[in-house]
Amino acid sequence: MSTLVAMTGFALATSASPGPINIVSAMSGARFGAGRTIPYILGATVGFVSILAITGSGLSPVIMRFPHVEHALALLGSLYMLYLAYSLARASMVDMDEYEKSSPPNIFAGILAQYTNPKAWIVAISAISIYVSTNENYSTALAIFCCIFFIICFPSLWVWSIIGASFSRKLGGIKIFNVVMSCLLAGSVVAFILDYFR
Repeated sequence: MSTLVAMTGFALATSASPGPINIVSAMSGARFGAGRTIPYILGATVGFVSILAITGSGLSPVIMRFPHVEHALALLGSLYMLYLAYSLARASMVDMDEYEKSSPPNIFAGILAQYTNPKAWIVAISAISIYVSTNENYSTALAIFCCIFFIICFPSLWVWSIIGASFSRKLGGIKIFNVVMSCLLAGSVVAFILDYFR
């Protein structure tokens, strides 16, 4: 029982805390509304759970044995996230008519976002090493942890999209909000890089 509580607390802390996917969910909520952001959130949830499952199925020991692989994943993912922050900020500067014609991110965008999110890989590796690898019933523990993360990750990201929709109105415009969030996204990635490679 204590292990389940610990797993749930870890899943809640890592899913709800600010990170690249949470920030993009808020930006999409601001731009398209929380409802139209659901496909992206579902994709991001499925994406992370699949990363957790893949890592737990044997990838984690390989990555931990070869630190350069983990470093490369973290660096490439961080560079992509910085590019994403720049692209989102730049997209906010276009003509409003063109801006409003754009489509919300779909389920595949959510999956791709997680696979290029360095935080997702580091969290998955940490989760497996702390809560699953030491468990006698490894497969059962991994399956339970994946279910816990799915149940917690989806509503956590949805709350971020609702916050985005609410704050964009209070800040007086979607464009301003998205520029601010793009800067926060870039800042979170830089903070991750500095912390990871120190």
